[in-house]
Amino acid sequence: MSEYNQNLYHKWVPGLLIALLTVVMLVIILITNPIYSSNIVPMMSSTGIYSEYFVWANYSVMIGMVLTLPLFMRLKFRFRAKETLITALCVMALMPLVTASTYSGVVMVGACMIYGMAKVLAIIEVVMIFFGMICRDGNSDKFYSVLFPMAITTGPIGGLIASKVAFAINWQMMHYYTSAVCLLMALVAVIVCHNQRFGRKTPLYYIDWLGMLLYGITLSSLAYVYAFGRQQDWSVSWRITFAVVLCLASFFAFVTRQLTVKRPYMVLKVYKTKNVRMGVVLLVCQGMFVATASLLTMYTSAILGYNWQINASLGLMMIPGLVVSGFVSFFWTKRKLPVKMLIFSGFGAYFLNVVMLYWMMVPGLNIEKFLLPQFLAGYGMGTLYINVWMYMLGKLPLKDKIGSISTAVILRSLVITGFFATLYGWLNYKFQWQSVGNLAVYFDAITMSHYPGTGSLHDVQLNAILAANKKLLGYIIIAGLGVLMFVFFHMFGREKYMFARYRVRRFAQRPEQGEEVVAAAAAII
Repeated sequence: MSEYNQNLYHKWVPGLLIALLTVVMLVIILITNPIYSSNIVPMMSSTGIYSEYFVWANYSVMIGMVLTLPLFMRLKFRFRAKETLITALCVMALMPLVTASTYSGVVMVGACMIYGMAKVLAIIEVVMIFFGMICRDGNSDKFYSVLFPMAITTGPIGGLIASKVAFAINWQMMHYYTSAVCLLMALVAVIVCHNQRFGRKTPLYYIDWLGMLLYGITLSSLAYVYAFGRQQDWSVSWRITFAVVLCLASFFAFVTRQLTVKRPYMVLKVYKTKNVRMGVVLLVCQGMFVATASLLTMYTSAILGYNWQINASLGLMMIPGLVVSGFVSFFWTKRKLPVKMLIFSGFGAYFLNVVMLYWMMVPGLNIEKFLLPQFLAGYGMGTLYINVWMYMLGKLPLKDKIGSISTAVILRSLVITGFFATLYGWLNYKFQWQSVGNLAVYFDAITMSHYPGTGSLHDVQLNAILAANKKLLGYIIIAGLGVLMFVFFHMFGREKYMFARYRVRRFAQRPEQGEEVVAAAAAII
């Protein structure tokens, strides 16, 4: 069994080939998706499905990953790694074919959830080998600094490739390519992966399947509200009201069951820990800034007239910032420096990004002007993803950390970010109506008859969008000042008054051993 823990591959596979296969397989798994956000416009035009279903489907990928994550260790003791990896890759090859051929939004959402369940299993199996390549001393803090920027970078790269394929051929071809590549990776795994077990084979009957079902209903109902709320006018729609009631009822039943059942599906007691509670606050602050990407997309699409391919290329401008954040976090954690100023720099970069966007809300702008704001956004995202995660879960015991990763991931990627994205969309809509009302004061029939160019409905709409975006960004800037003050004055678990010589001596200590590989691998979801 010790041989298995060191490697996933057969003994005859050379070390250099192992490193190459691991990196290539990890990049492919991270970069592929059942649907691509950059291709939503052509997918809508081709299938006739509402855009809200695609938003819901994107959330469903994350929900599927989060639902499967707490089961990984039990599945690890039940199935061989080769069986898990090959099955996951085959499912990942099948689901894009479903999303490429269906005309039903509900089928698309279900296929995306199944894809997410398979994807998380494939990610962790491959990342376990990648962890050994990066961190031979077991220090997971350094591993986060390498893996997080890599995982975030693959998103915009995949979106750009999908948009170029859709622009050159059609959007279905990217799904066919995804299926073919996943099947090829499954074939490679059949050849190079060994058949050893992780440990003694154990049954699956200890899993709390009812708790998993309640958790899935809660998250799916919440995602439905986020996706369809504005389209159905929130409380006016009985479907939204029903989804809200279902979400609250299933969440209450889920929490009650997890606190009373002998073997819970998820560990909730970790939220009694101070670092975890403060980490949730930092995730809320982070989500407020991350969701500003929706305002940038609205501006570039409605005001600048960028198509989906150019909008996808904007994500590539974040890559240099992500790389820099990885290097800074790597050396910062290697020297065991306090995490406070590193987190402050991440929020500061996001704050400067929002300030620049505020002054860039003008009718005409070159795409090169977004280089610096996107660099700051990339640095802020990478720094906060790495260090808020380590601060929140770094000191938890291993048995609690693995069980709490699922809730931390869903808070960061769905609940908080989705809430702010939905809130910004609703506020932007309200501010646009307010701006149109303000602009209408200056137009009447006499003015429009004397000045034919004045009072164009198109110009009124563009000015309303600009005014709404600028007003909303102004509120975010004010809130961002409060976030910076909070982070600056919070001590992050350190003593309030400390001599400089004590700090220097503390930094000179040797790095401690990190947590187990599974906890580190699951962090990138």
